[in-house]
Amino acid sequence: MTVETVLRLALVPAAVWLASLAARRWGHAVSGYLGGMPMIGGPITLFLAIDLGPAFAAKSALFTLAAVGAQSAHLMTLSHVGQRLPWFAALAGGWTGFLAVALATSMLPMSLPLAATLAAAGLFIAWRWLPRVHGESPLPSIPPMELRLRLVAAAGLAGLIVWSAPIFGPTVSGILISLPITGSIMPPFTLALYGPVALARLIRGFVVGLTGFSSFFFVVAATAVPYGVAPAFLTAIAAALGALYLSNRVIRGRHA
Repeated sequence: MTVETVLRLALVPAAVWLASLAARRWGHAVSGYLGGMPMIGGPITLFLAIDLGPAFAAKSALFTLAAVGAQSAHLMTLSHVGQRLPWFAALAGGWTGFLAVALATSMLPMSLPLAATLAAAGLFIAWRWLPRVHGESPLPSIPPMELRLRLVAAAGLAGLIVWSAPIFGPTVSGILISLPITGSIMPPFTLALYGPVALARLIRGFVVGLTGFSSFFFVVAATAVPYGVAPAFLTAIAAALGALYLSNRVIRGRHA
């Protein structure tokens, strides 16, 4: 393994670590915002673009975008089960929802309009039918074990995708990038330590963060080939941040 590869793989957990520190400061909703953003998938997709070309990265981003619907199914199922059952049952339900929708998505003749529609529909359905947030919950302390699991999972996913992408192609890479890694670490800890109210607040934050995630991968899928890697990814970062800002403003406006 080269020094460059080690540095690349280290970048992903470093981004997750910084997001975790921010969440510790600003609460469960912000933790969800950052968990839903492309903190892991963004750098990995950039590595794919550099190593395998913009066309590969664009197609991978297309399936990552489409699989936002599967992430939404994961979050919605996990959140509803977690209101009544322990964290392990909630996590099992979430993964069942993700795998069912992701498998169906992988079989579709994918296009950018269809991928965007699937992502938008998944986010709308999840937001509309997620459990409502009532009451207050304490700031997340993020126990050391949870932080270690986040970092190990992020590094493991990055290594798996970088290794497997040339073998399995952009469709599998795109689905792998959409795997709910932070969505399988943060919610169970939150449910076990802080209860269903904190879980509901966290997962609503995740859905808001996924608007930025979706915007990022939409831009990469649409622009990586015609405009090149650097312009596409810089524009995608701006789009993700803009989508997160606008979504947050809309939510705050409704609650005002």
